[in-house]
Amino acid sequence: MIDYDRLKSRVFAPVVQEYSRRDSMMYGLGLNLGADPLDAYSLQYVAADPPQAEPMMAMTLARLGPWMREPDVGIDYRRIVVGELALRLHAPLPCEGRVRGDHRVIRITDKGEGRGALVTVLRELRNDETGQLLAEFEQVTFCRGDGGFAKDGRHDPSAAPAGGFAWEAGMPADFVLDLPTSPQQALIYRLSGDMNPLHSDPQVARRAGFDRPILHGLATMGMAGHAIARVLGKPLTAIRGRLSAPVYPGEHLRIEGSESRGEGGFRIVGSGGREILSNGGFKST
Repeated sequence: MIDYDRLKSRVFAPVVQEYSRRDSMMYGLGLNLGADPLDAYSLQYVAADPPQAEPMMAMTLARLGPWMREPDVGIDYRRIVVGELALRLHAPLPCEGRVRGDHRVIRITDKGEGRGALVTVLRELRNDETGQLLAEFEQVTFCRGDGGFAKDGRHDPSAAPAGGFAWEAGMPADFVLDLPTSPQQALIYRLSGDMNPLHSDPQVARRAGFDRPILHGLATMGMAGHAIARVLGKPLTAIRGRLSAPVYPGEHLRIEGSESRGEGGFRIVGSGGREILSNGGFKST
């Protein structure tokens, strides 16, 4: 069971990562960039020399390992899924370099017995040599098997990560974007650091309640950020969203979005009209 005080005060050692141009290109391939071999815009991320670094890659760099597996954490690791994500971009990401990630738990929310818990971790990503802040990334993990820990009332109220304004039901769409995924996409994306077998092992996926391995939530968000920046013709400075349903590799997705004065909202819809990502918001330059 989650121990609120122990988890909230947990100290993480800084994570330092050196990444290469090859890593930047691999991340782009994990977003399904290059699926069209004649798309010059996508090829600059996966085939150019040097390649452009996709800014959404900041979500994957200098990340913590599978710390929620550790026994003293008190979380049922087999039943965790990514809930909400929020990325704030402060400086361009080089295509290669060395970065440092500093992490802390900022919120722990008990949704109630049988309803799970939410654990929010903030990562500050910096250039390890200069200390320049490159990005801030909040990840809310939905711990489906850990509700009911706050019998003494000690937990944090739920709060959406910061970002642009959110998509609302009935909002007219200024743009609609096709977002195809590939059958092997999760196997490629995992090479960028998230080796959770939920995304590669059919037996693990079935034990977690899914028909087959699912696509990483961060891959879905990465694809969305890339596609929105492309249609706007300008970089994003922030993006957020709530992952509402799993994506199965090979599924065809659709982004519906609206933008005004550098802010916007969006959602992602999957097969059969399933809402894959809700409450999406972004800011641009």
